[in-house]
Amino acid sequence: MIYRSLFLLGATLLAGLPLAAQLPSNATLKGSYYFRYLGVNATSTDVPLAGQGMLTFDGNGGFTVTAQGVTPGTSTLQTLTSGTYRLISSGIFKMTNPFDTTGNTSLFGNLGVGAIVASSTDTYYLDMFIAIPVSTAASNATLTGSYNVASMDFANGTFTNGAAANTRNTFFTMTADGKGGLGTVSISGTSQSLNSAATTQTSAGATYTVNANGSGTVNFPAPSGVTAANVLLAGNKTLYVSSDGNLFIGGGASGYDFIIGVKSFSGSSPQNSLSGLYVTNLLNNYAAPNDSSDGIYASDGSANEIPNASGGPVEISHQRNSYDGDISSGSGSYDFTQALDFTLNSNGTVTYSGFGSYALSANGTYVLGGGDGTNYQLNFYAKALPMNGSGVFLDPQGVVNAASNVPFTAQVAPGEVVTLYGSGMATQTATAQSLPFPTTLGNVQVTMSFTPSGSSTATTESMPLYYVSPTQISGVVPYDVPTDGSFLTFQVSNNGTKSNSTKSYTGQTSPGVFTVPPGGIGDGAILDSKFNLVSSSNPGKVGDTVQIFLTGLGTVTPTVAAGAAAPSNPLSKADNMPDVYIDGIQANVTYAGLAPQLGGLYQINVTIPSGVTTNNDDSLEISTVDADNIQANIPIGQ
Repeated sequence: MIYRSLFLLGATLLAGLPLAAQLPSNATLKGSYYFRYLGVNATSTDVPLAGQGMLTFDGNGGFTVTAQGVTPGTSTLQTLTSGTYRLISSGIFKMTNPFDTTGNTSLFGNLGVGAIVASSTDTYYLDMFIAIPVSTAASNATLTGSYNVASMDFANGTFTNGAAANTRNTFFTMTADGKGGLGTVSISGTSQSLNSAATTQTSAGATYTVNANGSGTVNFPAPSGVTAANVLLAGNKTLYVSSDGNLFIGGGASGYDFIIGVKSFSGSSPQNSLSGLYVTNLLNNYAAPNDSSDGIYASDGSANEIPNASGGPVEISHQRNSYDGDISSGSGSYDFTQALDFTLNSNGTVTYSGFGSYALSANGTYVLGGGDGTNYQLNFYAKALPMNGSGVFLDPQGVVNAASNVPFTAQVAPGEVVTLYGSGMATQTATAQSLPFPTTLGNVQVTMSFTPSGSSTATTESMPLYYVSPTQISGVVPYDVPTDGSFLTFQVSNNGTKSNSTKSYTGQTSPGVFTVPPGGIGDGAILDSKFNLVSSSNPGKVGDTVQIFLTGLGTVTPTVAAGAAAPSNPLSKADNMPDVYIDGIQANVTYAGLAPQLGGLYQINVTIPSGVTTNNDDSLEISTVDADNIQANIPIGQ
């Protein structure tokens, strides 16, 4: 029943997106882009970096850089003058990090609608990068009306114990008159120098300029009576404005800051505008006193905004995170998946006390986030590029974890059940009737190509299939695929006619908890000791041992062929033992591995710990060697 329910979800992930004439490639990215960059070189000593300028992409995998910025002890930023990039069909993007003068690291991210968003998530750079196309006919009138603005500033560029010593964070609204005036601006935010308390300061007579190419300046006069060390935001900043005036980025020529503005939402239904897939990035300094999780981290990723019964969207999101402590210890980046409500107020904004504030842009293309309290952050979403194709079409953004439905930037692990979305992928609907799952079902095959570690020769394998239909296919990833972050290439064959191919990152694990109903949102597919479904009418209790059904725990011992029945004696245990937390409290794991006698399904047996919140849907967290999932809930009773 758990399996069959998974594949009734249909193509919800892609509903409502406009059509694209062709899939992205290197040739899609051609011309000049303005950019702003803020980050930290998190080697033995944290070194701040900030810069801005212009990138020119040649449409063939190369780019040149014209940049300015600051590094400690210098007046001009040291950058590369050229580099390479790669854009694959889903919009996933990789380019040489111009701020690493060795040329040995890369920015990873995505090309979204109107912006490139990226971060150096697989390296020792913790950073945020946004680029927008250079305009051709901008003016002061391009900035007109109300804007939500957020900024982050590593004031003076000083760091202590893996965290900025004085971070400033703002989130406020300003109004541009279309003529270069901003009037009096009330700037709200927090600063470590002000004990992270909510603060509002007044900048009187703020101004801006926008040139024909979209470059310009914005000036915030310092608030009266406030010492320089306690000012949230002031001074002259470089400004880059999108051609439609819905987005601007910028920062100081000699400061470690980043400013983003989006035109404020206007209309009656922000929830309808916040829908579908977005690509994201994040820069964060969590600076709570005496908290072991203090420090800088950054991410790139994606988010799927799905309407729910109450009218507001639920977000299934993925972040590829790097954290200063992980980098210094050599453990690198990790995947983070979560599901959370994202219900906006009527003006398109929402604030979560102690965490942050968010604002939807006027046309729903962008979402801007700023921190709150000791959670200093800058968060940016851009609508993902729309996808469309004819014939046998595999959506490049439609390869997802079959349990969580986490979007396309997440890694794929050995043994994971994945679902592929598209159109024309089968001429019939068929479900495998026995184990092992066949590699041909309804005259459909799915191949996966990869280069094994240590080899220069590509390998192609067929995926065992559980379900096929014209719009979706579900199957089990073989256990011998790479786990090193390299790409795994998927392609569908329907009666011998091949689809386009698409690529997904690989990893050791990619946990996703099946939910009831399916889709990755709500209560997990969890059985109690009597094999009854744990639900609001049959909640789990402290001390009970329950079985959590999921996918994506990676390789197992003893080994099993993908899609074959898992053994009962001995049990096939996960090689990477997960940690499980219920309501933030660690639970005792008594078993983690394949569910015996089933194909491709994992289970974790855990004992519900004392101290959890009762009479509540508690959060369920699955943490592994390279991934963390907080996506499903577990009802807990008295």
